[in-house]
Amino acid sequence: MNTAENNSTTNLVTGTSSSATLSLNPTDEIEKAYLYWAGSGDGDFEVNLNTVLITPDRTFSHSRIINGIEFTLFSAFKDVTSQIQNSGNGNYTLSNLDISPFEVLHSQRRTNFAGWAILIIYKNDALPLNQINVYDGLEGVPDELSITLDVLNVIDNNNSKVGFLAWEGDSGLATEQFSFNGELLSNSLNPTENVFNGTNSFTGSNTLYNMDLDVYNIEDIIQIGDTSAQIALTSFQDFVMINTVVIKLNNQLPDATIAINSIDKQCDSRNMLVNYTVSNINATSSLPAGTPIAIYVDGILLGQTQTNTIIPIDGSENGQIAIVIPDTITNNFILKIVVDDTGVGTGIVTELIETNNSFSQSTTLWLSPQFNILPDWNRCVSSYAPEVFDLTNYITAVKVNPNDTVQFFTSYNEAVTNTNPITNFTNFTTSSPQSTIFIRIDNTHCYSITSLNIFLRLYPTYNAIPNSNICRINENTAFDFTPYVLLTPTNPSDNIYFFTSLQDANNNTNPILNSSNYQPDITPKSIYIRLDNEFCYSITSFVIDYYEVPKYNPLNNMVSCNEGFNKATFDLTLYEPIVKQNPADTVTFYENYDNASNAVGTILDPYFYVATTPKEIFIRIDNENCFSITSFLLTTRNCPPTVYNYISANNDYYNDNLIIDGLYDIFLDFKIEIYNRWGRLIWTGNQNTDKWTGQVKNGIGSENAPDGTYFYLLFLNDIDYPKPLSGYLFLVH
Repeated sequence: MNTAENNSTTNLVTGTSSSATLSLNPTDEIEKAYLYWAGSGDGDFEVNLNTVLITPDRTFSHSRIINGIEFTLFSAFKDVTSQIQNSGNGNYTLSNLDISPFEVLHSQRRTNFAGWAILIIYKNDALPLNQINVYDGLEGVPDELSITLDVLNVIDNNNSKVGFLAWEGDSGLATEQFSFNGELLSNSLNPTENVFNGTNSFTGSNTLYNMDLDVYNIEDIIQIGDTSAQIALTSFQDFVMINTVVIKLNNQLPDATIAINSIDKQCDSRNMLVNYTVSNINATSSLPAGTPIAIYVDGILLGQTQTNTIIPIDGSENGQIAIVIPDTITNNFILKIVVDDTGVGTGIVTELIETNNSFSQSTTLWLSPQFNILPDWNRCVSSYAPEVFDLTNYITAVKVNPNDTVQFFTSYNEAVTNTNPITNFTNFTTSSPQSTIFIRIDNTHCYSITSLNIFLRLYPTYNAIPNSNICRINENTAFDFTPYVLLTPTNPSDNIYFFTSLQDANNNTNPILNSSNYQPDITPKSIYIRLDNEFCYSITSFVIDYYEVPKYNPLNNMVSCNEGFNKATFDLTLYEPIVKQNPADTVTFYENYDNASNAVGTILDPYFYVATTPKEIFIRIDNENCFSITSFLLTTRNCPPTVYNYISANNDYYNDNLIIDGLYDIFLDFKIEIYNRWGRLIWTGNQNTDKWTGQVKNGIGSENAPDGTYFYLLFLNDIDYPKPLSGYLFLVH
């Protein structure tokens, strides 16, 4: 749109519209049409192409700071393919491109410009197949600029070309160079030192004014196999901006693609058949037979094959390959099949596109449904009568995957063949002690079968237990459940437990642990007995209540006179009214505690009971229901002896000697002295001497003492009798 080169005048040279003519051959078919417009300033992004208002798909900008002043420039892009296809050959006018707000500023630097171009990509069957790469942006020079052009696929470098759309080049400033892969580019319009000089390689014009549309041959610069190229610009005086780069490469190659059509799998098998199709669509040459094919699972090579025939352009070939998935691969994996792959990631065929040879598909092995093992269903019954079972809950309980379906059968074969399922599974009835239900679990492809055993189990039976009354001796009186362990169950192998509540018995919680020494907190107290066999339990109960044991008074020792060698006679009945607190209670006497507890071996003559002391006597006090046992101790004391003071020593066997009752065998260390009336000691005796028969002992022998009155002193040598007993005696012959 510049009417003159901005470097040659200080005048404003930029208009707002210009026109160009499109003239393609009738056989040329437009594939793409890209409109670019650019200029000085921040940008005008509403223009008209002929009568159509154009706004950009993308915009680009560039900025320069010179002497503290910012100079902005812009470019815009619009895909106008449909407009150009519809309008075809003819005149095209771009209008309303207005840079006037910025032109005065830019004219100071001779960078005021505006312009446009349409890049046409067309096809013609008479032309060789070419690869067209389009790169755009907005990069400025001075001083140096390097741009990498990637995503190239150089198969054939014959007649390869590169074209540029550039802005702001000046014909009078021969200060720039342009290189491709390190080689300087030039042609008849664009010398090596002044390639951006306002020329158009397509029309031969050198009056494009601050805009370049140039094409260069690069077939000797680019090499087969290159995937990128490097362009470089240097300018030490002229300011140049690159907007668009187009590379044309010659392509006459096949283009192999592959797709998985289906995968044949079996339940619980790691073998599979992969059905695939190799195609040669949008190619420019046939795909040769023997093109290798590799198949991978999660990146691991599992199989190889090849094409069997030459596949023409737009042709295809179907194939099949069998693979085995290793156990090290999970059930879910990525299945990848690659054409033109020798198994190491490389091919043998040069293709138009080398990046579309693979096809990946997420694949899952077909596995039979997982299921939960169901415990036996035991129902406790009193007899084998028909029982109704609702199997509904097992639909959920058996499944691991909630999306699986569940059916019930009465035989394994019917479950396998999926015939005659149980339709009334909410009301399944059986009276058999054991029934087996076969459960079929289906997913999308496979099924599994498990089973549920239903048992009718009999409750434990038991004997009736009477209530029990305890004779309470004191607050700690305990109850022993041990006899009930044997008496209650009719089956000795049943287990038995005791509880203080029906709820605990049903839940089998908080059993009575001290069953041999249980102390109820209150009475009467209900005790619940739970009987368990392997599967069921029954509960019965009995009541514990207390009877009061007879109360009694504590007894002192019963003391009687020592009759010799600690033997004495006692009247035990004297304690009967003393020991009882309730006159209605009965009292019996026993020689040991066991006899008293068992009420055996009663002392038959308690009124005249002879015992060697000390001796404990046990008293059993009985009321209507209970008994108590207490005891007392029989002891003796040495009573004063009785002296009979008349002696008739005439050998008639009556009173022939001095008689003292309660002396011998009692006071074992006694001493007796006898004195006459004048106080003369005439005789001394003790436990070891004969009794006195009226004799007088002298130093030589003895003689009868005369009749008369005598006196005695009796030394008992007993702590209870510290002083001797004394008295008189009458002696006659």
